[in-house]
Amino acid sequence: MRVPFMPKDEIAKKATNVIDSYKALTGYPTHSPVPIEDILERRLGLQLEFEDLRQKLGIEDVLGATYVKARRISIDKSLLDNNSEGRLIFTCAHEVGHWVLHRRFVDVAGRSGSNSSAIFCRIKDAKRPIEWQADYFASCILLPEKYVREAWDETYGPDPLTLFNIKSAYSGPLCFDPCVRNWHLIADKVREAGGFSNVSKQAMIIRLQELGLVKNKTGARMGWPKVFFEKLQPA
Repeated sequence: MRVPFMPKDEIAKKATNVIDSYKALTGYPTHSPVPIEDILERRLGLQLEFEDLRQKLGIEDVLGATYVKARRISIDKSLLDNNSEGRLIFTCAHEVGHWVLHRRFVDVAGRSGSNSSAIFCRIKDAKRPIEWQADYFASCILLPEKYVREAWDETYGPDPLTLFNIKSAYSGPLCFDPCVRNWHLIADKVREAGGFSNVSKQAMIIRLQELGLVKNKTGARMGWPKVFFEKLQPA
């Protein structure tokens, strides 16, 4: 499904609007961890279910689906089996992103002859505009800029952290030297400070880079190796 270009600030604003409207509906102050499942059901009026999407759809790398007409979001149960709360919660938020940003295009696609009544989230499609937009929405709603910056200030102070080295110049199991290989330690300290308990270290380090709080000057990738994601694939 093709979708028009949408700038990051517009996506972020839509994510903030969902959080603000949830606050207005419930009267609850919304802090981290952001209750995305409750937002999905109570604010957006969607049904959330977990099922074997891979078997149902015959798509080996599917993680989630947004059924627009049925107002239902379905998450592949493999995310439960892998005991990965961060990945599970991010996928829920990703599908909410599809609902907020893209549901109007489903009817257009159907009328144009593509016979599409749902949006499917597949690992191989991660770089497509529709998936990138939903990913960025998920990052914004689970890790609101205000809360992330507050946690960063508490942990590292007001200035960004610039990484010039891939690995630490020191050694020892207790050593924490800001470098690319210690990205997970950087992310985890901010997670703990901000109470982002339902968000993965991977999502946090990406968000920190998006906000310019971590600047990687090495050119080396920060994140889990590709084999980590391959574990989500069926054998």
